[in-house]
Amino acid sequence: MGARFWLAGILSGLVMFAWGAASHMMLPWHEATMQTFRDEDLVAEVLMKEAPVSGIYVAPMAGMLDEGLTSEQQERRMNEAWDKGARGPNIFMSFHREGKDGMATPMILDFAALVLMSFMMLFLLQAVPNLTFMGKVLFVVIAGTVGMALVQLEQWIWWSFTSGYVLVNILDGAIRWAFGGMVLAKLGTKSR
Repeated sequence: MGARFWLAGILSGLVMFAWGAASHMMLPWHEATMQTFRDEDLVAEVLMKEAPVSGIYVAPMAGMLDEGLTSEQQERRMNEAWDKGARGPNIFMSFHREGKDGMATPMILDFAALVLMSFMMLFLLQAVPNLTFMGKVLFVVIAGTVGMALVQLEQWIWWSFTSGYVLVNILDGAIRWAFGGMVLAKLGTKSR
């Protein structure tokens, strides 16, 4: 692993980070897939009262996570939850009681994650011999999109994430990996 390997991984992460920033800040497609509450303050007040800790919340759960339940009680509560879920509403929510202070920390973590993923992708790419430049880019796009699609489709299937939200995120990920893949193909592997 020479200097080109490290340069390729870092630059790929940087290029993908730049695309993500442009995609979220300059294009309207992510916001177009999200909704707002009619009374955000009222919703926040109810959540602060009813959600005792930060975390992932799912409803209906019908007490399925209560400790000490027999298997029959768990099954009964699960059936109750499915019945409630069929009537709606269904909720899957990430809740952070303490609030968040700005975008600096998430942006740093996002960049670090993208660099790490670029290095992992580069290991995969180097294991596939004799690809042309475009073959390398296509390999990276397919591998990256498969990973993105797996996560997004699971969210769509199990937690009812909207089709628009899922498709935008998959497409955004494919574009991101196309840009990152060009860097990895050019700098991180031997030319053919």
